[in-house]
Amino acid sequence: MRIVHITPTYFDNSSVIGGGERYPTELASWMSKFVDTTLVSFSSVRKSYRQETLKTEIYPVKYLIHGNKSNPLSFSYLGSILNADIVHIHHIYTLVSDLGCLTAFLLGKRVFVTDYGGGGSLVLNQKLPVFQCYKNAIAYSRFGLNFIPKELQKKAVLIKGGIDTDKFCPNPSLRKKNKILYVGRILPHKGINYLIEGFRSLNRPDYKLKIVGRVYNEEFYQYLKQLAEGVSVEFVHDADDLKLLHEYRTALVTVLPSVHTDCYGNYSPVPELMGFTLLESQACGTPAICTDAGAMHEFVDNGNTGFVVKQNSGEAIAAALSQIINLSPMKYTEFQARCREWVESLSWSMVVQKHLDFYKSTK
Repeated sequence: MRIVHITPTYFDNSSVIGGGERYPTELASWMSKFVDTTLVSFSSVRKSYRQETLKTEIYPVKYLIHGNKSNPLSFSYLGSILNADIVHIHHIYTLVSDLGCLTAFLLGKRVFVTDYGGGGSLVLNQKLPVFQCYKNAIAYSRFGLNFIPKELQKKAVLIKGGIDTDKFCPNPSLRKKNKILYVGRILPHKGINYLIEGFRSLNRPDYKLKIVGRVYNEEFYQYLKQLAEGVSVEFVHDADDLKLLHEYRTALVTVLPSVHTDCYGNYSPVPELMGFTLLESQACGTPAICTDAGAMHEFVDNGNTGFVVKQNSGEAIAAALSQIINLSPMKYTEFQARCREWVESLSWSMVVQKHLDFYKSTK
């Protein structure tokens, strides 16, 4: 079986980095351990390389439709479909997705699609019956499944998760610190301001809040630094994989406080379709707190591996933090064990096998 994944953006240091880039990149990488897999994406220059078992083909783009990095204009990539048995499109609302789907369908390939929200303003599926050409849609959260177009919902399946449980795992030699952790991009819809407010109202000077992530909005970052004045908050913008693992393993709890409506009044319909941070933290044996925004509540076992709280509320975050901090050592150890058990069924090896089984079942 030869599988080609097509995604308008991909996950590396020069890409637009988020869950919509990480998921297809990691899915393709793990799938390549079992079958012939190629990841197709776009950049300013042509690249062709292999990372372990994954073949990656990057096609040059000279024009971004309306300047949108998620909606490149390209035709050269269509040749990559010729020898594929399965074509898996990532993102519904982009021109390269529509062209890839139509081409694959006309060539008699089986075509699947996974969406991540967002996309471009100029697409073909508003005028042409593109959705009819997809064999099935595959969602990785129930929230995401319910968010895709009705026509695709009728032929959609749910395959939850995606976490490297070999890489993200506990290290018994490391001791937990009085540290509360946030990992993710620094953007308004991530709700970090509510986390800082909650940390302040927690009033625990013996604890530190560490915010790990790149700055994608300078105005919001400056606002966060003002909010953090006078309390123990540290910003880290250059954590590599080893540093990130250490942060997860030594934190007492990780918080992902994303919101639908941010502090500027802007609304995001899909603030989180999963929340990699939640799975990474729990895989490392560290409980997680998230808000009820998007799909996050599907990936924390409320009361057993962490807590789900209402969004846009520093008070709610503070209350959940207090519950974690005040757990007895025995109860906290039980939380840690349940975290690891919770993510086992969401591991990449399980997710990939479910995809492959589904591909085969649709012949």
